[in-house]
Amino acid sequence: MLSLAIWWVGICLESIILLRGISGKTISKYPFFFAYIACSLAGNVVLYAVSIFDPSAYTAFYWPVQSITLLLGCGILLEIFKHVLSDYPGAEKFAVTSGLITVGAVICFAVIYPLVARSATAGTAVELERDLRTVQAIFLVVILAITFYYGIRLGWDMKGMILGYGLYVQTSLLTLAVRAYAGPTFVSQAWKVLQPLSYDVSVLIWALALWSHYEKPVSSISVRIDTDYETLALSTKSAIGAMRSHLEKAARP
Repeated sequence: MLSLAIWWVGICLESIILLRGISGKTISKYPFFFAYIACSLAGNVVLYAVSIFDPSAYTAFYWPVQSITLLLGCGILLEIFKHVLSDYPGAEKFAVTSGLITVGAVICFAVIYPLVARSATAGTAVELERDLRTVQAIFLVVILAITFYYGIRLGWDMKGMILGYGLYVQTSLLTLAVRAYAGPTFVSQAWKVLQPLSYDVSVLIWALALWSHYEKPVSSISVRIDTDYETLALSTKSAIGAMRSHLEKAARP
């Protein structure tokens, strides 16, 4: 009964966020975020229907839905990067490009790994989720480190998006770690409550943070972040050039 109540609360909150995004015309501002919410809402409705009409097929539907939302969650992090660094084109380009490469690698891993393992068992799916959540946690740490180091001021929308998704990723990693030690019994008990409950809290944070449109605060910092990016880019190019020259010399007879 508790798990069903948590399920329905999540569906209602997701519906509210989507309706508010349509009425407030913020969907175009956060396309990845609303794509994530829409996919999650559709997946929750499908899983709820499956749990009623054919409970034995729940696991077969759960992991594909979870994998899709995991990948879309990486899109949320890229979107956060884009908005946080929107005043710094050089750093934004670097961060988004690096993020896209990472997400591309994750997607390739998600597609290739099941083929190599030749298995779609819950065990391999849980390991895949753990790896993807770890990548997302690293993204969040990098975002927070850049924000605090350069003193970038964030609006309520970005604060809510980071806090909500950070809470969900942290709780997911914690439950996955406990599940690895607790064994199958954890699946039928805390696993079905902790992760959905943390997701409901995250969705509630998002609903409150994105309910109204907030102007982005004017940052008082200088262009130091872009200067640092240019320095890093030049240093990287110099290092690559030196390595290339060294290899060319080594390859000569």
